[in-house]
Amino acid sequence: MWRVTRAGLWLLAALLWRPAVASEPAGSDWPHLRGPSYNGVSVETGLADTWALTESRVGLPLLWLTDLGQGYSGIIAVGSKLYTQAQTLSGQYVVCLDADTGRRLWRYRYEWPWEPDSDWPGPRATPTWCDGKIYFAGAFGTVGCLDAETGRHVWSVNVTEKFKGLGTEYGYSCSPLVEGGKVFLPVGGEGASVVALDARDGSVVWKTGSEQASYSPAYPIAVGGQRQIVAYLRNVLAAFDPATGRQLWEDRWSESYDEHASWPVYEEPYLLTCAAFRGGARVLKLDAGATPRVVWQSKELSTDIFSSLILKGHIYGFDLHDFQPRGTRPARGRFKCIELATGKVRWATDQTGHAMVIAAEGKLILLNEGGQLILVRATPEKYEELSRTWVLPGEHDLWWTPPSLSRGRLFVRNQKQAVGLYLRDPKLLQAERPRETPCFDFPGNPGLLDELLSAWRGPSLYAPTLADMARWYRACLPAFVGASALALLFWILTRRAWPRLAWRAGRVLFYVLLFGLGGLGTFAISSLNGSFIFTWPVSVFAAYQLTLMAAMRARKGGRRAAWAARGVGLAFAGLCYLYSAACQSLYVAMGLGFLVGLLPAFPVAAWVAGRIISRKRLLPEMAWTALSFSVYFWASALFTVWKT
Repeated sequence: MWRVTRAGLWLLAALLWRPAVASEPAGSDWPHLRGPSYNGVSVETGLADTWALTESRVGLPLLWLTDLGQGYSGIIAVGSKLYTQAQTLSGQYVVCLDADTGRRLWRYRYEWPWEPDSDWPGPRATPTWCDGKIYFAGAFGTVGCLDAETGRHVWSVNVTEKFKGLGTEYGYSCSPLVEGGKVFLPVGGEGASVVALDARDGSVVWKTGSEQASYSPAYPIAVGGQRQIVAYLRNVLAAFDPATGRQLWEDRWSESYDEHASWPVYEEPYLLTCAAFRGGARVLKLDAGATPRVVWQSKELSTDIFSSLILKGHIYGFDLHDFQPRGTRPARGRFKCIELATGKVRWATDQTGHAMVIAAEGKLILLNEGGQLILVRATPEKYEELSRTWVLPGEHDLWWTPPSLSRGRLFVRNQKQAVGLYLRDPKLLQAERPRETPCFDFPGNPGLLDELLSAWRGPSLYAPTLADMARWYRACLPAFVGASALALLFWILTRRAWPRLAWRAGRVLFYVLLFGLGGLGTFAISSLNGSFIFTWPVSVFAAYQLTLMAAMRARKGGRRAAWAARGVGLAFAGLCYLYSAACQSLYVAMGLGFLVGLLPAFPVAAWVAGRIISRKRLLPEMAWTALSFSVYFWASALFTVWKT
């Protein structure tokens, strides 16, 4: 029944809460979503105690703001670089940004977009940095490794397909845990509930268990000096030996459909796990070589997509009263401080809103889903708020990605933008600001192109069906009718004045009109129809047919015709490049399939081109061109539907 509510999609967002890496970089870095020690706690110092009036507004100094794209992936920071994952309609990407300016340094495309027209689109896992490499996981189950400096691909494997994984039907969300030369991943396959891959090449080191997975990543802990890998699966919490995969212990949470997205949290010897659907919390006391013992369980703390943290023996986290967060309205609940060893609630407040939390210098930094940052003193005595501000004043987007803290800078993102904020004394900012001008990539007011693109939405953009193709084909045919009618009218009006040139001029006009109507039709018809209609294939085919006609003429002509054919061929190649670039920049990724269709359509198109240049009858050649286009269109359509 939970599937009906699609609660899993929210949990996916929790992939944000991700694990880690083997060799730790500098202490001020944030190499995993949960920070340098997997616990959401930073070692940063020198942070401001209040967020005062700066730059004519109450809030934090804004270092940069840049467009990023869809997704719930967190931002990690190592040195001067940031890494995250995002998607546009052209695909899912690992993105590297300059930490000082927000400028994109590189991006790597690894998969088609995940449900870009849904309310929970895009990749949810956060990259992991380890030994100069970036490890990532996409929503379809693609896990891979890139060079952190250049984005060069090292290896990749689809773990959902390879291990027949179950439990992540709303999108694979488990961020890679990288430790001891291995990449640990909950997968949920038969005999592969959890797998360890070799960090060097992605080969399988071990696989174990048959429980279905969920959306919480693997989590490393130490129990009496023994390293363990904890996996919060669909129905159980289990721990494994990182070297061999041997299961060390298991704690069963449920028996039927269940989801877990928030992270377990550990402060030796206590391990906290929280459940969604108002399932409450449970604390286990761990002892190396012994079965874990339940110390307490309570309904006082239920979490869905926002993980809690432990600081000096106390839990800080948001107790979600709603069955799950919706996004369409503020989630109800209270932010609480709970004693780890006993489960006693020390204080609770409803002043924060549904908020995620990290900690530094004895203070809690909260970011609620409405976009407010709240600074709170980390004390079990009382809720003591120090300061509060909006991430972006006047903007009220949904913020479901936890913040990251590195070198006095706080990095946050929503479904559109990434933001860099300064948390130290604003007077120090000028001295620390790099000479390079920061990248203030503010989105402007919607222009004509934005209005024309407003109808470009829906699954036909990235996964069209045959029914979509039929609608597009019918929309393309009026271009042939209109171009034919105008070209024939021109020929009728000029054939007496220019009897030898009228038919040639009419032919040129026919193809020019065909090209223009095909190019404009996508914008005009989509806007009028209110749904995406793709007519650019008409323009591609008009240029293609002209190119073949020039090639056929070169076979019968002299040197001049041959050079003309070469020029037309180069122009067509340039047009194909511009077409592919436009498809990707305007998020019409499936449009590339209409370049592939040129090859199977070649025999018919070449035959038609030969008939056209050998005869001087305008109306028949228009009909033959329409027939040739039909072959080209459906060859492209079948390939595109199969591929997407």
